[in-house]
Amino acid sequence: MMISYMIDTQGYLIINREIISQDIDDFEYTPKKEYPGHFHVFNELNEFELIKRFFNHIIDVKPHILVTYNGDLFDMPFVEQRAQFYGLNMFNEIGFRKDSQDCYLSRPCVHMDCIKWVKRDSYLPVGSHGLKAVTKAKLRYNPIEIDPEDMCRLAVEQPQTLSNYSVSDAVATYYLYMKYVHTFIFALGTIIPMRPDEVLRKGN
Repeated sequence: MMISYMIDTQGYLIINREIISQDIDDFEYTPKKEYPGHFHVFNELNEFELIKRFFNHIIDVKPHILVTYNGDLFDMPFVEQRAQFYGLNMFNEIGFRKDSQDCYLSRPCVHMDCIKWVKRDSYLPVGSHGLKAVTKAKLRYNPIEIDPEDMCRLAVEQPQTLSNYSVSDAVATYYLYMKYVHTFIFALGTIIPMRPDEVLRKGN
């Protein structure tokens, strides 16, 4: 239905108009003043166009670091499978594929999956590793929560509410990474002779 992400504090939301009942205008989601989120919206005709827009944006930006939350186990395989449905190969498109440890890695771009930091380095209890719980504990605000069973209904009846929910995860992941993960892992990388994504994942 939607892909949301942030690049250097600028937010982006891509929506699938086959499912979402109306176009969404650019909007702001700023849960706390220190975590601004200004989102530019791409209203795409269908899922194929949504995925192509996402891949093309990655190609245009050429990021050195791609950050997800549980991306190894959910986001990346999900996008990969949906792309395959339309005859698109994610590795050929953006250079990411799964290795023998079920990690999605790329030669030119580091993939930092923040849940690895949470599990190993956050000192949060095992039952509090979901993004919503981590947001409350580490970023100190209450994120938007929606029952998964309501999502399809909201896509038709309240598309802006669903859009806010989607971008809330992007905001939480971005600022969690910038506030806690980035400096910690790259500092460790100065003494551990491994790639940053390897430093992040070892010991989990």
